[in-house]
Amino acid sequence: MNIPQAVAIQRYEMVRDELKAKSPEQWSKVIALCALLPSQIDVEAIWRFGRDKPCFSNITVSSGQRIAKDIALSQDFDSWQQIAGSDWTVTMKSGGQRWKSNDNFDVSGKAISNYVSTLERGGFKSYLWRLYAIRELALALNRGILSSSISELASHLNSGGVLPLDQHERWTTEFGYLAGRGWGYTTAYHMLTDLGVSVKPDIHLTRSVVRMGLLAPSYPINLSIDKISGAQELQHLAAKSAIELSQLITPTACPANPRTAMREVDKVLMEWSRQELARPL
Repeated sequence: MNIPQAVAIQRYEMVRDELKAKSPEQWSKVIALCALLPSQIDVEAIWRFGRDKPCFSNITVSSGQRIAKDIALSQDFDSWQQIAGSDWTVTMKSGGQRWKSNDNFDVSGKAISNYVSTLERGGFKSYLWRLYAIRELALALNRGILSSSISELASHLNSGGVLPLDQHERWTTEFGYLAGRGWGYTTAYHMLTDLGVSVKPDIHLTRSVVRMGLLAPSYPINLSIDKISGAQELQHLAAKSAIELSQLITPTACPANPRTAMREVDKVLMEWSRQELARPL
């Protein structure tokens, strides 16, 4: 952030109060998301918050929600051990440019074959690679190859600290690599956001950060929408500023859990823009 901390806090409180007053349904969603945060980071939390992330990779939110609904159709998704079992075997034939094509996957496990046969098109049946990516996460958890990454994250958060800003990109890149095909930096970043550990670079978050003046004068509060949308590096600067802001504010959506500050800031700033409330402060 490029402005005094006291000013940043004051402006955030203005934004938060305005969202509460003018879009109470969105504020209710902020409360709900914060209430979902796990009390601690462990393997169970990584699975619970990570299993649906491939559903939203490079796709609209509404389409991702449609795909993710298929998860609720089988209780097997409650357990990574179950999804990692032989009954859920799905095999990728090749790793070329068209690796995401449906015909590049063989569904051979008994449970997964029965499951896919009951699905309607538009969900996993149309995007088998996303189902494959979820199984890849289950396999990685089952083999324990993500243990060091999870332990590192837990050591910071469960002791009341935060994952240092300069380690977010390294951690998400490493996790995405270890989690397997279908995972990557962005997908892992989204998981961290839902865990309340980070905020994901997003056009709406960026607009709010700019309009609040957190990056002024380098990026003025009246910067045009075109320039905000066209500067990829700006999204990462905005995310970093939002993370810094979260370490200053007192969360109110779920005050009993101080670790919800980052999740609150992420959702409030995103909705302030999405609800067309964002303007120069």
